[in-house]
Amino acid sequence: MPPAGDDEPLAIGYLFLLQRLLEHLRYRTDRGYADASQLIADFQADVVAQVEAGNVDGRMLDFVGGALHQSKIPTSPEFAAALAKQPVDRDEDGPLPADVHGALAGILDACDGDPFMTVGALTESGHSMPEDARGALAGALALAGIPKARSAAVLFLLDPNSTVRRAVAGALAQVGASLTPTEVRRLIAMRNWRPENERTEVDAIIRKARAAGIDCAPWEAGSVEAIVATTVDGAATQGFLLISPVGRKKRISSVLTKGGIADAWSGEPESRRQIEMSLAAAGMEAPTLAVSRSYLDRSVAHHLALSIEKREAPPFGLLQVAETIGGADWQPARMAFGETLAGLIAEVPKAMWEPATLASVLRKSNELAELEAVSQSWFEDDSQVAQAVEHAHGRGRAKLATYLLQSVIARHRDRWADVVLRTALWMREAPPEAGLCWRQLAIVAKALADGRDMTEIGLMRDIALRTIAVLRDAGRM
Repeated sequence: MPPAGDDEPLAIGYLFLLQRLLEHLRYRTDRGYADASQLIADFQADVVAQVEAGNVDGRMLDFVGGALHQSKIPTSPEFAAALAKQPVDRDEDGPLPADVHGALAGILDACDGDPFMTVGALTESGHSMPEDARGALAGALALAGIPKARSAAVLFLLDPNSTVRRAVAGALAQVGASLTPTEVRRLIAMRNWRPENERTEVDAIIRKARAAGIDCAPWEAGSVEAIVATTVDGAATQGFLLISPVGRKKRISSVLTKGGIADAWSGEPESRRQIEMSLAAAGMEAPTLAVSRSYLDRSVAHHLALSIEKREAPPFGLLQVAETIGGADWQPARMAFGETLAGLIAEVPKAMWEPATLASVLRKSNELAELEAVSQSWFEDDSQVAQAVEHAHGRGRAKLATYLLQSVIARHRDRWADVVLRTALWMREAPPEAGLCWRQLAIVAKALADGRDMTEIGLMRDIALRTIAVLRDAGRM
């Protein structure tokens, strides 16, 4: 990378590769692989050692911090300390302003005053900073006396780190009387998106604004003309693409759920052709269906509740999506498994519950044509399963599959019941004439919830066999 090197495209290519490798390791840590966690720790320690040896400068360290941010990997305290010791970088346009006020004004100007773009840039560049320093930065935005900076500070109330969220809440409480009606609306919208023990802080800011006579602005005009949802994969991940009209162009927004709201954003207006290409690309990666607004709202509410249960806040991009579609009163509300399943079961014909028919549905559930593409990602890939397979030498595939179904996969029964139930709900969004197999999946979900022997369920046997194949391909057998 210049100025030390002379091949910037190659350097950018290496950074891209680095980010993808780190992301792969993060996926493995999510599944409980201790070796992946150790590799991430070793990597950051090695980078710090290179910094201390003078082989990595502050600019390159920023790039590596950006790769960690894109991979959703927290920086180690040592990495953050190394970054803090670096001298302030000087860009080609001259030195950074000496005062924080001028520096913030420059950042806002570079982002055209867009609070979402500003917070996105600050979040990525500040990923490697210690949490106290990031909290101080967010607080400085609130207290800078710059209206657009204060608007960006409001979005930091949805920062992933609770220390940052609480720091900016304290700063905003000092300037609550100067908030705009739009900022008050955003505070009200995100109030219940924060962990319960943090909501009183937002209430205090809103009360101060109200006492100063500041009203809540109405949601701006917006709409959504199409919603496309991917299927639920084996990691319980599901993506939504929302298409909104913007004059002659259209805008894509996205929400990604995975045991909570994992990601959310709204893009720039694009041509119809560009939108169609994006939708086609999404369909190539995973099966998709057009779904209703009520289906989206229900899913977002459920995953908001899951985020809050983990004392997490959703990404600030969720607020941007809500504004893009013209307002969304998304409140956390868990989708009760039993109640949801009962609603589907009530629509299953009684004839399908006859003992012989029921046994046949379960036994042949792996032969449902509509599931061929959907279930390709349905397999187990965590450290417990890998160990179980590794220690089961000498067993044939069929016997090994039975062993997994009666041991480690059986312990994940509830998770698979949830995946199957949510897939049934997704398929039910298709037009009736499509004839998708959501009724059969509802029966499978109930069988799993009722504790039925997994070896009697063809779909689960396929999951076990696919698990064995995946582990073998990964070279872990």
